[in-house]
Amino acid sequence: MRHLAVFSPAAIAIAVSALVHPACAPPPKTQQPGQVAPAKGYSVKELGERLYWVTDGSYNTMFAVSNEGVIAIDPLPTLGEHYLDAIREVTDQPITYVVYSHEHTDHIGAAGLFPKTAKYVAHTETAALLASRRDPRRPVPTVTFDRTYRLELGDQTLVLDYHGVNHEAGNLFIYAPKQKVLMLIDVVYPGWMPYKNLGIGVDIPGYIDAHRLALQYDFHTLVAGHVDRLGTREDVQTSLAFVTELQSTVARSMAKTTFPAYLKATASTKTSWERHNDYEMALVDACHAQMSPRWGARLAGSESYLKDNCWAMLESLVVQFPPVEVK
Repeated sequence: MRHLAVFSPAAIAIAVSALVHPACAPPPKTQQPGQVAPAKGYSVKELGERLYWVTDGSYNTMFAVSNEGVIAIDPLPTLGEHYLDAIREVTDQPITYVVYSHEHTDHIGAAGLFPKTAKYVAHTETAALLASRRDPRRPVPTVTFDRTYRLELGDQTLVLDYHGVNHEAGNLFIYAPKQKVLMLIDVVYPGWMPYKNLGIGVDIPGYIDAHRLALQYDFHTLVAGHVDRLGTREDVQTSLAFVTELQSTVARSMAKTTFPAYLKATASTKTSWERHNDYEMALVDACHAQMSPRWGARLAGSESYLKDNCWAMLESLVVQFPPVEVK
């Protein structure tokens, strides 16, 4: 059993004041950004054998064209009608299937613009959530499944897998085996620090595990939900390295200074309940001070999102994780 060290007020002050502010790193060039023409508002690029990536520079999705129709994934509201334009650029085949990666409006909020004759596919958890939302922008799926759904349309195949809660209940791994492309939304942000609160993840242990599950697929291209470029296996490995280091860093800070120890080591006229927030912010500042020098140059957007991610990990360690061994 390891002994817990207690920070003195001076030590806490040093940890808080030791923050560094490196310049945001540029996105790595492992994949080139999508060149979005301002007049069009989107870019469409073939990933191989009639599987296409569509991006507006911030949001990303993909669609597959078969000899029997189109499988469209995630009708992005930021694209809206432009998503239909992108499909029409490359084919006049009808849209036969619409796949939801998960239920969030920012990814499927334009589904109401797509053909009502199409079959809408999603996990049962997503279907249940959408039924409760009663949102005409997001039609309730007509085809649902629990574990795996092999979507075959003519000469195209997508494998839809559910491995449990990560970013959200129902969030899918969407795999194109012929093209070796994996689509996983709101988990990895290629070249970038994850969005605040680890992509607003509802289950952080599942969020971390989703990286390891992704690496079990035989893929070379990752279509993530955000940023301006495609990803690679290396991007998933980098994101996993970041979040595992984040977990260990926050766990060490929590072990060094418990809340009772913090109350004894610091003076304040605030109530203990108010000071609990101060305690968490001190741990977040200490996390940022330790992580920023290493990750500010590796992941763009670190100064925008690192502190929020420190806080999300702290909260998850308190309420979601089993005991974590501190090394």
